[in-house]
Amino acid sequence: MQNALIAAMLVTVSAGKDNALHLYELQSDSGKLEHHAKYDLPGSPGSQFVSPDGQRLYVSVRSANSVAAFRIDHAGKKLVPLGLTKIGANAAYVATDQTGKTLLWASYSDGVVGSHALAENGAVKTGALSRIETKRCAHAILTDSSNRFAFVPHTGPNAVYQFRFDAKSGKLTKNDPLTASPAAGLEPRHLAFHPGLPVVYCDDEKGDSVTAYHFNRDTGQLKAFHSQSTLPKDFDGSQNTCADIEITRDGRFVYASNRGHNSIAGFSVDAKTGKLTSIGQFVTGVIPRSFNLDPDNKWMIAAGQRSHDLHVYKRDSTTGKLNRIYQQPTGQGPSWVQFIPGESK
Repeated sequence: MQNALIAAMLVTVSAGKDNALHLYELQSDSGKLEHHAKYDLPGSPGSQFVSPDGQRLYVSVRSANSVAAFRIDHAGKKLVPLGLTKIGANAAYVATDQTGKTLLWASYSDGVVGSHALAENGAVKTGALSRIETKRCAHAILTDSSNRFAFVPHTGPNAVYQFRFDAKSGKLTKNDPLTASPAAGLEPRHLAFHPGLPVVYCDDEKGDSVTAYHFNRDTGQLKAFHSQSTLPKDFDGSQNTCADIEITRDGRFVYASNRGHNSIAGFSVDAKTGKLTSIGQFVTGVIPRSFNLDPDNKWMIAAGQRSHDLHVYKRDSTTGKLNRIYQQPTGQGPSWVQFIPGESK
C-alpha cells in the first residue's frame, strides 16, 4: 500500500471584471500561488461555496442570474463543469445546506432568498424549492449545524432575517419573529457560527464592527449582545466598510475585512462568553472584499478587489496573528477567494 499523501491546496478566485474563475495551487514552501486554469463564465462571478463532502464547487454568476456547478478533480488539479442553472435572481451569496443536497441563495439587488435541489452529480436543478421576498440588501445565507435554521444578514434594513429550514423538502419558511437586529446603523453583512458556543457573529458593513448574537438553538432566534470595532482608534470610520468574516474551526479567533482601512481585523474569542478582544489589523490589498482560511487554518488568502491581487498569510495558531509572506497579481476585480479542501490518497 502506498502511504497517504496530502493533496494539493487548491484555491479558486472569482475575477468579477474578467467574467472568469481562476484556479491556483498554493505552494506551502513559498506561499506562492501557481496558476493552473482559467474558466470563462457567461457573466460576472461572485460568491463561491464548496459542498460538505469537498467534491463540488458552486459559483454565483451574478450578472447572468445563474449558478455554475463544478466537480472538483483533486487528483487532476482541475474543475469539471457540471452546468449553469438559471435561478432568476442575482445571488450575492450561495451555500449548500449541511447535507449538501440543497443549494441556498440570497439576492442583494432583488431582496429575495431561495433554495434549489441538487442532482446526484451535484448539478443545480431548475425550479426553486422555495423563494421568499425579504428586503433589498440580503448579503449571505447559511444554515446552523443542526440544519434546522438559516440566517440572512441584510445591510439596508439593519437586520438578520431568520428562517426555518426543512432538510427533507429543501424548503425555507419564515421564522417568528422574522428578524433580529443589532444597534442602529451597524448593518450586518456576513456571518459565522461559533463551533461550540451558541453564538453567531456578523461583521457590520457600516458599523465597522463585529457583533455577537446569542443563538437559541431551540427556537432559531438571535439576540445581539456584544460589538467590537474592526478599526484602530485613530482611523476615520467614515472611510471604511466591512465585508467578509471568518472564524477558526477551534472557535478561538474571528477575522473580518476592512474596505478602506484595507486590512483584516483579528479578534480573540472568550471561551466562556464569546465576547471579542482585538488582536490588531493586518494589511491587505485595496478593498479586501473577500478572504478565506484554509481548512487547517494555517493559511489565509485575501483578495484586493481594486488592486487586483492576492495576499497570502501564515497564521500563528497561538496568537491568531497573520504574517503576510507573499503577494501576487490575479484577475481583474477579484470578489471572492476560496480554498478547496484537500483529499488524501
